[in-house]
Amino acid sequence: MQGFSSSFLILFYQIAVGGLFALAGTPFHEIERAFYKSTAGVLYAIALLGLWGKSTFYRQSLSEHFSWPVGLEVVFYVAFIIFFSCYMVSLWGERRAFRARSFASSALTGLAGLMLSALGFTDAPFISIETLVYPAGFLLSSLLLGTVTVGMLIGHWYLIDTGQSLEPFIRIYKFFVVALIVQCVLFALSWFVLYFFGSAQSSSGIQRLWQQHSMLLITRVITGQIAPLILSRMIWRTLQIPHTMAATGLFYIALLGVFVGEILGRQILALTSLPF
Repeated sequence: MQGFSSSFLILFYQIAVGGLFALAGTPFHEIERAFYKSTAGVLYAIALLGLWGKSTFYRQSLSEHFSWPVGLEVVFYVAFIIFFSCYMVSLWGERRAFRARSFASSALTGLAGLMLSALGFTDAPFISIETLVYPAGFLLSSLLLGTVTVGMLIGHWYLIDTGQSLEPFIRIYKFFVVALIVQCVLFALSWFVLYFFGSAQSSSGIQRLWQQHSMLLITRVITGQIAPLILSRMIWRTLQIPHTMAATGLFYIALLGVFVGEILGRQILALTSLPF
């Protein structure tokens, strides 16, 4: 079981990776380059903070008891930062092939590192249901964090470019809603799957979570899932007016709910090693 600090720091990695996938869903040629420079810059800074925060954990893990999974996680995380750096440089040039390749490479290496990070939180054998549930949970959290962050940032961009079509905003909104709904479905299924088909550690973790930390779990669900679902409906109705400023404000509130919910989820991960 890893402590809260390690569980919390993975949040930075998830925001950066999920944000890149959210950017992939936007029409690059319909939005000014400045939006991608600013948004990618925010995600890049978050990724660097995450790596800096986890550097002590990585150094201790590799020096005290070296393991290949942690070593590969470090390799992919560093590769993610390197390719992300290349993408940032490409935004100030016109080499489209270089930009596309560096973007794709950063997204893929980030995804691989995230999957390895997820498996580091379970002691179950590699051939087990946890090998599917944990990476899926981490990925959906990453997509949710990334889409709500980019959604809020693209909403602010409409305050600058008032003549921009609503299509990019709507596409990010739909991406956010799909990620949120799929996460809610996986959250519900994970309880059943891990309890009846998971390892003994997972089953005992679920029992301990419900018996000792039920209020934490309920708060996490209400804040991080139910409230954003209600807000997503309000955002859609606001976009139909259309009123991008109000939609951006609602996206900001949804971002707060998602972030608080995911932070509570990291506390659950630290207490029970469960990806909730």
